[in-house]
Amino acid sequence: MKTKLILGFIFALMLLNPAFAQNQIYVNQITTAGTTTLIQVGSLNKVGSTGTPSNITGDNITFELRQMGDNNNTDFSIIGANNLSLLAVATGDGNNQKYFMNGASNTFNVSLVGNTNSLTVNKDVSVDHTSNSDTSKATIANSDVTIDVTGNSNTLKFGFDDASYNWVDYKITGNSNTIKSTQIGSVGASTQKGGHYQDVTILGSTNDLTVYQAGVEQQSLVYSLTGSNNTVKIIQTTTAAAPVMTTGSSNYGAADPTATIAPPTP
Repeated sequence: MKTKLILGFIFALMLLNPAFAQNQIYVNQITTAGTTTLIQVGSLNKVGSTGTPSNITGDNITFELRQMGDNNNTDFSIIGANNLSLLAVATGDGNNQKYFMNGASNTFNVSLVGNTNSLTVNKDVSVDHTSNSDTSKATIANSDVTIDVTGNSNTLKFGFDDASYNWVDYKITGNSNTIKSTQIGSVGASTQKGGHYQDVTILGSTNDLTVYQAGVEQQSLVYSLTGSNNTVKIIQTTTAAAPVMTTGSSNYGAADPTATIAPPTP
């Protein structure tokens, strides 16, 4: 009951603030089961504190986060969470969302509407997911990840490690968006959606898509693109290591048995 009263007081303060004032919430939730809803309206709002993400730890949690406005920031560390249902919605421009995750049997839904927004799904707050040797990729299994983005000039980066039996499904509608998705590691399954599986739909022009999937067993990608002047790079391998390839200034070239590349960099 005490926790509910504190959250209610915070929400009351938010409602009293002007529509464009800065609101800040730092969440440290360690629990089993329960439902939490956070709503921020206006600009320059923040979930988490400077350099320190908010925390969710525990199982069977339903968590909903909504930010409506411009230039808002969200940093969330979701560690050791299983059977988590997370819904994150951001409407506006210049918003920045970061989710650092590990756990299993989770449902992760993100909706972004607006321009120049950024979304990162990873494991470590300080490291990008594009290196093949780091341990920063999100480690989730048996989970559904659904991302729906509408707008222009957005930057989206997802990194998953040992991501067995996951379904990563994202739809991007708009122009000049940059999407980089990486899945690596041993998944231990050879059936569709048992290995590294992605379902990608892009509607728009001048978008830049990079998909990198490497690991033991099956790599599967369903890819649909409608638009013009898009740049697409898709790399897949069923070996445990990075694929052996050569690179050009912007595109990947033919296989080369003597050179190994790292996953694509931003």
